[in-house]
Amino acid sequence: MKNRIGAMRVAPAMTVGLLLWGALFEVQAQPFRTEIFAEDVHTLRVAPEKQWEAAPVIGLEQNRAVVISFDVLGTASDRHYTYRIVHCNADWKKSALATHEYLGGLQDNSLTDYKPSINTTMDYVHYELMVPNKQAKLKVSGNYVVQIFEEGVDEPLLNACFSVVEHLVAVQMTISPDTDKGVKTKFQAVNFDIVYGNNHIKMLDKDLKVFVFQNNRHDNAARFVKTTLFNPAKTTFEHNPALIFDAGNEYRRFEMTTTQFEGMNIEAVNFAKPYYHATLRPDNFRSNGVYAFSDDLNGKVMIRNKDAKDSNCEADYEFVHFALPCPQPLPDKVYILSEAFNNLLNSRSEVVYDEGAGGYFADVLLKQGYYNYMYVTQSKPTAAAQTAPIEGDYYQAANEYSVLVYARMPGKQYDQLVGFQTIGGF
Repeated sequence: MKNRIGAMRVAPAMTVGLLLWGALFEVQAQPFRTEIFAEDVHTLRVAPEKQWEAAPVIGLEQNRAVVISFDVLGTASDRHYTYRIVHCNADWKKSALATHEYLGGLQDNSLTDYKPSINTTMDYVHYELMVPNKQAKLKVSGNYVVQIFEEGVDEPLLNACFSVVEHLVAVQMTISPDTDKGVKTKFQAVNFDIVYGNNHIKMLDKDLKVFVFQNNRHDNAARFVKTTLFNPAKTTFEHNPALIFDAGNEYRRFEMTTTQFEGMNIEAVNFAKPYYHATLRPDNFRSNGVYAFSDDLNGKVMIRNKDAKDSNCEADYEFVHFALPCPQPLPDKVYILSEAFNNLLNSRSEVVYDEGAGGYFADVLLKQGYYNYMYVTQSKPTAAAQTAPIEGDYYQAANEYSVLVYARMPGKQYDQLVGFQTIGGF
């Protein structure tokens, strides 16, 4: 394969915006997703307070907030941002609730918690927002999206999605390699009970809206899953074709926590003025291999500079060069699946085939840290991504599964999130 540091699809001397994205903004499509729209915004993270590795779900009555953080490239800390909170139904489309019915406080509050980067080659300003806060209290459970706006601009810079649960039911889950599609082959089945207990709610199957996610992915999520057995005490979901997932593989990893030496899976670190570049070791196809355990984070990212006191503003940005040798292009598009791209498959996470260099490549600006990723293919934007062609599917893969249970109660105009459970993980 050719050395591509000097032959990137983007030139280091160009402006940062042109380096990164081919398009300035992408059209906002429903349903809402955690997604960046502005070219100079990076490292969008949404997680419960002090639990960076957890799914973005908090309790309605718990004294805990969700933390939304992101970086804006440059030094313009005098730019003013506001945020707006939107309540959504189970399908992540805006609910019928008026603002005062779900929000205690006013909309369009200012974003005031920010820090400029310190001793980095690439300047940025790090922003954080905690929700709920003194200006914004959440009154009901369900799904929420926080939209960040630059003052005077109508289009959002980003959307940050999270959920609020009121635990009215219990979810009891198991994961099994014994599925109706095969036993200990390439699938995993999710089975669970929704237990009502002694609460005052009388659940009916038609009132439940059940969603199941694998590693926080939306592309292959099971939506509006139907029960297989219902009784007054609990609803059972088992032997359900919708709950059989391709097992995938353990995520690939690389560690980029310093520019002083090459971290895990990094072949070389170079300084091409004015920025650093990290070239990953060329990846290989794992679809015809043998399963090997890897202590991964199921696609998650941990931001870290090993010498920093506060990695949020001291971790630098580097151009990371991905390479997947391949003698000829695959029939479907290829993407990098990772929390680094908010698990979205779009122009930002796509790897492009280079016939002259003999493989798929991507040159991506990422903040220093520990990264999980894998390569997936997708036939069309509405299809579930496939792990089989490049990564393979192995029933032993240690995936994380989450079940979210919504209910539309009589007389209500919105979907309450009444149950949540996660199993598996790292």
